[in-house]
Amino acid sequence: MDESTLLPPADPAASAMVADHRAALTIRGIQADTAAQSVMITEYRSRLAPKTRRRHEVDLQGFSDFLATVGVVIPVDEQEVSVLAHDPAAWDGITAGLISAFRTWMLTEGYAIGTINIRLATVRTYARLAHLAGVIPADTYSRIRALSGYRRSEGDNLDQQRVATDQATRIAAKKATANILTTPQIIDLKQSPWRNPTTRSEAVATRDALLVCLLVDLGLRCGEVALLRWESLRTDLLTVARPKVKIVQRHRLLGDVGTVLARYQASVPVPTEPTQPLIASFDQNGVFTRFGLSERAISKRIQQLGMLIGIANLSPHDLRHSWATRLAQLQVPIQALRDAGGWSNFATPGRYVAQQAIANDRIPLANDLVADSAAAEEQA
Repeated sequence: MDESTLLPPADPAASAMVADHRAALTIRGIQADTAAQSVMITEYRSRLAPKTRRRHEVDLQGFSDFLATVGVVIPVDEQEVSVLAHDPAAWDGITAGLISAFRTWMLTEGYAIGTINIRLATVRTYARLAHLAGVIPADTYSRIRALSGYRRSEGDNLDQQRVATDQATRIAAKKATANILTTPQIIDLKQSPWRNPTTRSEAVATRDALLVCLLVDLGLRCGEVALLRWESLRTDLLTVARPKVKIVQRHRLLGDVGTVLARYQASVPVPTEPTQPLIASFDQNGVFTRFGLSERAISKRIQQLGMLIGIANLSPHDLRHSWATRLAQLQVPIQALRDAGGWSNFATPGRYVAQQAIANDRIPLANDLVADSAAAEEQA
């Protein structure tokens, strides 16, 4: 017997209801996909730090500049930001071949290998978002995803080739190497605020000296200095928020930090709220205006102080590098260096230790080998 004859006859009304339900789900699914497409990149960028968003905008503007050279004009919004940074539809027609050509173009334009790799990674990230938004087809995205940056050995070889053909190799905002200050230079830098012709008051000078000490005596990052609050101070301790590694630490006021901090506190107004930023801002006449100094302003001030002691393009991160280098020279244990520097791994502080290491420290001295050899000859 056919089993179908055992089933009750289909209810036309129920069948129609199921069909209507499925149609409604299909429509809502399409609407949801459309809504997701429109906010895919926006939602991703909302999770990024402001500095990262700005870097992405610069990277994508670089990609737009390249596309313009091959006849593809990408518009910008009212903030002069490439629409690639927020509109998935702008990625329609972008292929692996174009992105590969962008990588080659940066190489021939003389961009640093690190910059090429970073910009390529940014373009791939936004291409992925455009793919998820349904703009870039799966087969196209699979080829884009297969593109990669240059490994270190490849980069070294490419740089050698570029040097041999008189091409630039360092078009980038980041310096090729850090300025590592000597002890006399650090002392000179700490004293430079009082010799700065742009300094208009004692408060400005002590503020600038405090910036230097926080960077070179405690090894803080520029962003961490900008985030310090008056409530961060507790007698001889300073509470430091380190967003990069998502931790909060307490630091002793080592070096000249304590002395300069006391002098600074005596020269600026008492804040009305302890949550106010620690670092003060002043007008061009040296008159206090408010508490709070941006990372960009801190960087500019350190650069000015560096010029006073004959160091061009000195940055806050150079002072952090100098701090870590000095500790490595003193043979501070790598775990202590990692913790004090606010790193989440041993690889980064390990580089400072490796730079100071002597490769043949455990090999007997040459004189000892010669003496042993001579003694062996005499016995023979």
